[in-house]
Amino acid sequence: MKTSRLFVVVIIALMALILLFEMNAPTRFKWDETSQSHKSKQPFGCYVMDSVLRASLPQGYEVLGNGIEKYISKKYKGGKHTFLFTNNYDEFINSFDVDFLKLIENGNNVVLAFDNNIYYDEVQHVSEELGFYFEPIDNSYMSHFDKKTLSDPSLYDTVQWHTDGRFADATYIVNTAFCDNEIKLSSAYTIIATLKRAKELYYYQEGRMSTIAGSRYFGKGKVVIVSMPMIFSNYGILNDAIRPFVLRLLSGCVDKPIVRYDPTYISRDVDTVDNDQDQESPLRYLLANRPLRWAFYLALATLVAFVVFSARRRQRVIPVIKPPVNHMMDFVKRIGGIYYKRHDNVDLLIKKYVTFSNDLRAKAMIDIDNYDNLDDELMSLSNRTGIPFNELHQQIRDVMIATNEDSISDERLKRLIDVMNDIMHRINI
Repeated sequence: MKTSRLFVVVIIALMALILLFEMNAPTRFKWDETSQSHKSKQPFGCYVMDSVLRASLPQGYEVLGNGIEKYISKKYKGGKHTFLFTNNYDEFINSFDVDFLKLIENGNNVVLAFDNNIYYDEVQHVSEELGFYFEPIDNSYMSHFDKKTLSDPSLYDTVQWHTDGRFADATYIVNTAFCDNEIKLSSAYTIIATLKRAKELYYYQEGRMSTIAGSRYFGKGKVVIVSMPMIFSNYGILNDAIRPFVLRLLSGCVDKPIVRYDPTYISRDVDTVDNDQDQESPLRYLLANRPLRWAFYLALATLVAFVVFSARRRQRVIPVIKPPVNHMMDFVKRIGGIYYKRHDNVDLLIKKYVTFSNDLRAKAMIDIDNYDNLDDELMSLSNRTGIPFNELHQQIRDVMIATNEDSISDERLKRLIDVMNDIMHRINI
């Protein structure tokens, strides 16, 4: 086979592979889609979360729509369950003939994760009997889920988990958009988690603590109230900073099989079809429309003709171009030689400290140059690295003092650099 024909065959084969890949490629994520539907693979759907919880919870986990009637019926004589409602509590109460309070009193657990106040008479009665209500936060950042907002480090608040006999205190970083309500709880509740604002937002001052999760026993059952429903989603279960918080919220009720109510859930077969439609690739959309399909065919034929005629042209010799010389190693050696001759350990430590503080801000969102809240920042760093607070405070203080001295010894310089390297190593783990 001639070289030109081989070239054409290879190009056409590669084009076929690219077309096959494009036809099976999923669409981009829809960050504003917050249905929490079992069939949705979008960031705030629940397809991945349901799959992970079904495989990991010891007592079992399932998602039900109308099928939940078999568990809430007065005639049901089976075991007790934990019912998880994520932003669909009011729809559930008004869709079924169920004594919700009796359901809990008989020994079933309920996790209510939603972020709006209750206005229906029956639902409002239940919330009054359980002793909770929500106070909204008037804030333009709230419930605005997009990639830019979720990646903005200035919009990250701190969630404090309070010791509940099973887990020790812990802190988690959550974006401001996840919480637009705080919970007002009666004295019967135990506060599980509070949220500390990272910046001033309207009438909510920086540093204000808001209750976002609480639990209580009601009869033989247990109730858990959470004002951040969107953490129970694909994004929440895949996010390393949020996932431990989600699992802790559910851990208090995993002694019983968990049933999540999803009004859009119909059957496994329908879910599969809908998933394929939701994940339709851009190429499938082009082929489904007659004008776009013929425009695509014409462009493809033109490209093939161009490749065929280009292969018949005379191939020109490509000259060998000498790559540019990399002088970076020489530059590093030159700078290192200057520091070695001057023996300026203080300046070397200052540059290491600047790099260290910048890495902390980028990787852990901890600003040790914020002297007004240095103790809070060091406490967060202590929780992240596992180094005791007093030891960590003394280490950072020694580094800061050394940067302001006139000279330091080689041994002390090496020790201080090892301290900063050890902290970054613990964070990277």
